[in-house]
Amino acid sequence: MAGTMRKRFSELNFPGRLIAVEGLDGSGKSTQIRLLQRWLELQGLKVFFSEWNSSELVKSATSKAKKMELLTPTTFSLIHATDFADRYERQLVPLLRAGYIVLCDRYIFTAFARDVVRGCAAEWVRGLYGFAALPDLTFFFKARLEVSLQRILDHRQQLKYFEAGMDMKLSPDIHESFRIFQGKILDQYLAMIDEYGFLVVDANQPIETQQSVVREMVAARLNLDAFALPRT
Repeated sequence: MAGTMRKRFSELNFPGRLIAVEGLDGSGKSTQIRLLQRWLELQGLKVFFSEWNSSELVKSATSKAKKMELLTPTTFSLIHATDFADRYERQLVPLLRAGYIVLCDRYIFTAFARDVVRGCAAEWVRGLYGFAALPDLTFFFKARLEVSLQRILDHRQQLKYFEAGMDMKLSPDIHESFRIFQGKILDQYLAMIDEYGFLVVDANQPIETQQSVVREMVAARLNLDAFALPRT
């Protein structure tokens, strides 16, 4: 399903709004959306946070299968789609109907990028998520590969097997595999910027600078007063 055929939640007359962040592993998007969440909460707004691959229905199964390397690219894709569908129906849609600002650390675009790089057909992957509306705002944190890599290594000693794409046998060196794998994912994201109207943030900048940009964009595009919690 082409991106232009999908509608945003605002276009479907949902009272709530969904804001998603996308970017490479290590781009800093998770830090930014958590800071945004705190900022919105301090203003007394109705806010809910959701993240990729977090449904209790399939999370444990995914974790076990990863450790045993049992997943093919197609199975990987189907499991993540199941996870997303569960959260979409149980969390996202009900809260958007209730007038919340829903913040998503990754949305369907993560699958559009990762699954295609792993070898799944683009139209097939997009078809899996054909039920999902588009976010009202999607921030893409564009970071250089070396910046993303260094940020990860600043917080832990080594890269994770799957984030480095080691399952794809791109290189025996995990750091080089990361560069190749994440570079391919970056190409997929860049191709989606215009199609889906991503709001691009320079993720090489300091955290505070990025957050200021994000807050300004959110305040300019949403009527935040409409999402205030009822006063007691």
